[in-house]
Amino acid sequence: MKKIVYMITTLFYPSIGGVENHVYNLSKELVKKDIIVKIINPVINLGKNDIYDLEGIEVHKITVGNNEDEQKYLKYKSKSKQNLFGFFNGYKRKCYYNKFSNDVYEYILKDIELERPDKFILHQHDFISSIKLSKKLSKKYNIIFTNHTGEFLFLKKLPFSNLIIKKLTNHFKFIIAPSNELADFKDIRNENTYSFLSNGVDVEKFLPVTEIEKNNLRDKYNIPKDRVVVICPRRWAPTKGVIYLVKAIDILINKYNIHNISFVFAGNDYLDYPEYRDEILNIIKNKSLEGYIYLQGNIDYKIMNELIKMSDIVAIPSLMEAISLSALEGMACGKIIIGTNVGGFPQIIQNAETGFLVKPEDEEKLAQIIKDVSSGLYNNIKICEKARKFVEVKYSWSFICNNTISIYDKFWN
Repeated sequence: MKKIVYMITTLFYPSIGGVENHVYNLSKELVKKDIIVKIINPVINLGKNDIYDLEGIEVHKITVGNNEDEQKYLKYKSKSKQNLFGFFNGYKRKCYYNKFSNDVYEYILKDIELERPDKFILHQHDFISSIKLSKKLSKKYNIIFTNHTGEFLFLKKLPFSNLIIKKLTNHFKFIIAPSNELADFKDIRNENTYSFLSNGVDVEKFLPVTEIEKNNLRDKYNIPKDRVVVICPRRWAPTKGVIYLVKAIDILINKYNIHNISFVFAGNDYLDYPEYRDEILNIIKNKSLEGYIYLQGNIDYKIMNELIKMSDIVAIPSLMEAISLSALEGMACGKIIIGTNVGGFPQIIQNAETGFLVKPEDEEKLAQIIKDVSSGLYNNIKICEKARKFVEVKYSWSFICNNTISIYDKFWN
């Protein structure tokens, strides 16, 4: 029987982030179950369509728009920063993809007609960016939506939020959410049409390593072997809170006079928020932090496990977050996780037991916990062992995939 899953997302490799990694890992597991997976990834002004195989996953990068569209999109991007005006421009930037909904709609319909699958499902991973597309598709087909986004949490704070969210999501047959916060559709939808289902982790790829292996990886990436290494695998976007970690580094270096520590950033070349990125780089320069910070750029996800394995601490200072894939990967590698007490973090981190939680936007507390952990104030070995065991039991991608298929089985087209 020919089954196809169409994953609809404006976020996919080579960009780095939780949505991209979620789509990739889930798709990889579905392929193991003999399900064809097609990533439908519209890209503004790509020039021509690019279809390629990624470990058995069929990636369709679809060119939409032209140079003028790209320049307008980039204009919104340049104004996206950490304030209300910036968030508004961020929404406008994401909404801009809706201009091309007809192009993507026709592309998907032609592919379905060409493939003639016995069963297929449309699984959307965007919210605002593909809302017009999914509403049009829903008139013909069942659509599943995974609610990854902080946009939803922002909408929840607005007056009459339930009415707004209901209007935006009533066309989805089922909604999956990777945190309890993102699964809060009470009084909005029938309780049988949404559920919490976490992000997962590849526990065979992300696993603890010996001290020798860790040092070999540090040699490979030119990271000092005689320092505590903290990695921050975050896109440089305002909701990721990266700026507060950089401010915490300033406190550690220039206030606490801690110098045997290095910080590795993966995702610093994410260019959707250029003013935010410039603000962070200015702090690094003005506070003379260059000797302690290693910028890896938008790294290939295939080497993410190596970057985490060579580290001692994984810092995720997000302002809003589902169940963080990066946190789960760090826990699987037996690392100390420092997250914020927002979104899905409290679901996976028991403070001082499987990791540490701090308030968001609090560089002082963040610096203090990094100082305490790196100085051996806690039983780090025991915390890391408990974190690994916790992930092995509840968060393998195989487990997540089986639960996702159970949802698909109710809604195949």
